[in-house]
Amino acid sequence: MGHALTRSRIELVARHYDGPVLDVGIGAGQFVVTRPGTLGFDVNPVGLEWLNARNAYADLYSNKWRALTMWDVLEHIDELEIAVQQATECVFVSIPIFTDAGDIIHSHHYRKNEHIWYFTDEGIRRWFAEQGFTCAEQNTIECQLGRKGVASYAFRRI
Repeated sequence: MGHALTRSRIELVARHYDGPVLDVGIGAGQFVVTRPGTLGFDVNPVGLEWLNARNAYADLYSNKWRALTMWDVLEHIDELEIAVQQATECVFVSIPIFTDAGDIIHSHHYRKNEHIWYFTDEGIRRWFAEQGFTCAEQNTIECQLGRKGVASYAFRRI
């Protein structure tokens, strides 16, 4: 499933953007090594060591980036507005999406000690619009690949 998810994420980016990307929260690093022109940012010491060993680390907050990818990471970032403002063109996101507040506490995605943010589809679109982005695409390919309750988005700066 990991390879199929990475392929679908690379295809999402390619439909809306061509150029260098900063992958925020690299997970196992598969997106960084699979998509040419991708650097990574992470706060996990293991992720930092992995990136530094490959000379692929870049600091999200020290520069502006044309495009950011945030696969399963947006909900973990405490100062979300600051992170997203580092993107000058696009932000690509995969994130659990909920129908309402009641849906959150009954979901396997509810992690009160890990997740800071919880969004509905309307809510994440509205939040990104407030940050100066429009939604260029939303899809549920990750659900089709076996994940539950996750949507993917391409947001373009207005």
